[in-house]
Amino acid sequence: MLDDRGNTAAYLLYALTRMKSIARTANVDPKVLQTAVKETKIHLDHPKEWKLAKAILRFPEVICEILEDLCLHTLCDYLYELATTFTEFYDSCYCVEKDRQTGEIKKVNLSRLLLCEATAAVLTKGFHILGIRTVEKM
Repeated sequence: MLDDRGNTAAYLLYALTRMKSIARTANVDPKVLQTAVKETKIHLDHPKEWKLAKAILRFPEVICEILEDLCLHTLCDYLYELATTFTEFYDSCYCVEKDRQTGEIKKVNLSRLLLCEATAAVLTKGFHILGIRTVEKM
């Protein structure tokens, strides 16, 4: 139950905390992100970006399915799939590029940062539906 690997709540919560830490690492103000959501076009150049975007967009479909059959495990399966898809994206696509020597931020890919924020929002909403409280750090 507390294993942070595999299809567990701890794994999903850990994935969410990683998503939230990316914006903190980038030193991007939450107000800037809110403005960027409305004004920034998200570029999906990498196959992992496409895969994550498609997974995010499946959320309404999953909610409709749950409303039809009243089986919450469908949401749990979806959240796990979303978290693993995010991990693939995170491993392949930088969001924050740092100088290797100084650790100073060289570049923030705002489009990818917004994908992280969208994924975090969907996971948070899914946790809320399941009655699971989220955490900022683990």
